[in-house]
Amino acid sequence: MIMHARVALLWALVSQGALGAVFAPVPKLDSASATFFRRGTTNIVAIQGDGLGSANEFHATGTGVRAVPLPPAPSAVSVEGTAGGISVQSSNPEKAGSIQFIVAADAVLGAHELRVAGPGGVSNPLVFQVSDIPEIVEPMQGKGWDDAPLVAMPTGISGKIGASSESDYFKFHAMAGEELLFDVQANRTGSPLDATLVLLDAKGTEVARSEDGNGLDPFLVFTPKAEGDFVVRLSDARYQGGGDYRYHLVAGPLPYVESLFPFGGQRGSTVDVKFMGHRLAGTDRLNLALAADAPLGRQDLRARTPMGSSNPIGFEVGDLPEIPESEPNDAADKANAVNGATVVNGRIEKPGDVDVFRFKSPADQKWVIEVSARRFGSPLDALLTLMDAKGAVLQRNDDAVGLDARIEFDAKKDVEYLVQLRDLTDRGGERFGYRLSFRMPDTTPDFSVKANAGRIRLHRGGWVAVRCDVARRNGFDGIVRVGTGGLPPGVSAIPLALGNGAEGGWLLLGATEDALGTNFPLRIGASAEAGGRAAMRDVAMNEAGWLTLLPPAPFSVDVAQASASVEQNATTMLDLAVTRRAGFDGEVKVMGEGVGGVNIATLVLPPGKSRGQLSLNAAYNAATGTRPLLVRAEAGVDGQTLVQPAPRAVDLTVRGIPLFATAMLPGSPFFRTDAVKLSAAALPTNSTSAANSTEFVVKVERRGFEGEVALALEGVPAGVTATVQPVAAKGREASIRLLATDKAEAGKEHDLVVVATYAHEDRTWRQKTQPVKLQILAAPTETAVVATNAVPVAKPTP
Repeated sequence: MIMHARVALLWALVSQGALGAVFAPVPKLDSASATFFRRGTTNIVAIQGDGLGSANEFHATGTGVRAVPLPPAPSAVSVEGTAGGISVQSSNPEKAGSIQFIVAADAVLGAHELRVAGPGGVSNPLVFQVSDIPEIVEPMQGKGWDDAPLVAMPTGISGKIGASSESDYFKFHAMAGEELLFDVQANRTGSPLDATLVLLDAKGTEVARSEDGNGLDPFLVFTPKAEGDFVVRLSDARYQGGGDYRYHLVAGPLPYVESLFPFGGQRGSTVDVKFMGHRLAGTDRLNLALAADAPLGRQDLRARTPMGSSNPIGFEVGDLPEIPESEPNDAADKANAVNGATVVNGRIEKPGDVDVFRFKSPADQKWVIEVSARRFGSPLDALLTLMDAKGAVLQRNDDAVGLDARIEFDAKKDVEYLVQLRDLTDRGGERFGYRLSFRMPDTTPDFSVKANAGRIRLHRGGWVAVRCDVARRNGFDGIVRVGTGGLPPGVSAIPLALGNGAEGGWLLLGATEDALGTNFPLRIGASAEAGGRAAMRDVAMNEAGWLTLLPPAPFSVDVAQASASVEQNATTMLDLAVTRRAGFDGEVKVMGEGVGGVNIATLVLPPGKSRGQLSLNAAYNAATGTRPLLVRAEAGVDGQTLVQPAPRAVDLTVRGIPLFATAMLPGSPFFRTDAVKLSAAALPTNSTSAANSTEFVVKVERRGFEGEVALALEGVPAGVTATVQPVAAKGREASIRLLATDKAEAGKEHDLVVVATYAHEDRTWRQKTQPVKLQILAAPTETAVVATNAVPVAKPTP
């Protein structure tokens, strides 16, 4: 009884025109007053966006962080006018709000996401960063040495270069001999700022400068010779600025890892890793134990010291055996031997250095040799060369993945190959490290599924369609089933099954009218049988999945047919019905999507009309086979466009035709289907002029039928005669000649159509070509008239 009362209340709101309140907008987050926070702190953060007034949920991802909404705070300043009638306008709660962002002492360092949610859905994420140093938002910056704000180090400063030619200044006090680092994070995080960092001493003299230390971001290590005050000046190298020219400056006596070596190791092993950087507590080597079940792939490492945690740096965990490169190996007779699938950890140790490896394959098979260097911060611009045992070059590659090289080749059993690696510009040094992998490409049949969705809104009593596309690899031909579990009560899914050859389809989610709740995390999965085993895969979504339940939509659509078929170059119809609920009588548009090569005209159902037919026209070259077709309806409701799909997809089968005919001008190099335009002059039948005749050809594309094709010409006007020949068996074209006599009505254009007829597999097939437009011209007087595509006429003998 309570449920029915709740549904009735919702529809009462709809019928009273209160849709603006019922269908609340999706909240949007634009910016926050601060985005960097220290562990163990509680922070008041102002957020800006749209649709925030109805937000009642705040979701922060990651361990150790949470967000709590704060009530609007009254302005600390009021005004009093002598005549009254003037007051302070409070901020618009739809556009701005405040939260308390609480960071635990053991919160995970790095990026966390904040989303807000309300009746209309879940917002986009704002990224917050957790650090272990004091964080401040750019104070009122000065314009030079004298009024630069004093900051205590270590610190992280979040700021922006807000206008052209603007510079930010910060003053700090430093002790003699104390190593300080300054790391600007801007361009590498998406900011357009091309920063320049300058240090000034007490006299205003430049003592250090950096521009492109980390890509386009400055990085500077500075050790003062004497105690004193210094100033940091930060600006854009091109003197530009704006609201999005943001930066985060980390400054102080902090640990920093510039590089490490090797860049990875095999899980289940212990790896001796050398750390290169600053203030690492006197430690430059660490033995890293990689657990046997450590996650494969890249992860970020931080060095934790008594001074705090360093910056993150990439490290890869693999499952192949690993060996070190051994010098000298700069020539074929000194090449390091590589046996089977292996990862080599090496360096181009000095300018001009070359590393050579000797390799044999145990069988005839494909191999991949790949360099991983730049992706781990190495300055190496790898040039990779594959040679035979005599040094003859077989393949060479420079940039395959960014500036990292990759070669794939078919190796012969027990044939010796040489692999050479060097820097493209012959640079080298201690930090020119690399990982060189020798591996066979993965040939295991497998699949993955991607959904073109993230935040999904579902109306109670209705459906929502999620497009899912499957990618098959290495000959995988199994059935892939897509579904979702853990749905809230009242929400269900119609699983999607994708057979061999199917590229994608729609997962349909539906909700009863009395389903409870508003916003729920959503996860979609896919399953199949691969290699005799059940394989489960997460479906990749555009962003973190969320499902929002909305009040019932005021209309729905259904289609009568569960399946339909259409031949190429033909049309079929689907019967549709739209149901409008009480309080809504607006126009509804119905359309279809999902089948390439099939043109689907939008069906418009005006107020008062609820039934119609959707026309499906298959192109002459539409791909054959069965694919799902989604029918959906949309309508404008209270300023919003609402979309409702039919509760099931239609299985549309496109059938091939044995032949396709088209009209063309003679000699056309392409198979064309556009209209043919001809002209001829109305002349007596005994005229020797070529102006009264024209011709075109009918070309056929045979798709299984090789017999004769009869041709007939429809729409020939009075006074025009046509000479029509059939297309001979196994032929590809036939000519049609038109002759205009003085009986033809001049000044008119006529549409002619060729009908091709043939018998194939106990069926008579008929197909009409596109129009042939014939313009009848008036008889010439003094100036000769030449017909379009005129047929040459022999001159009489004198």
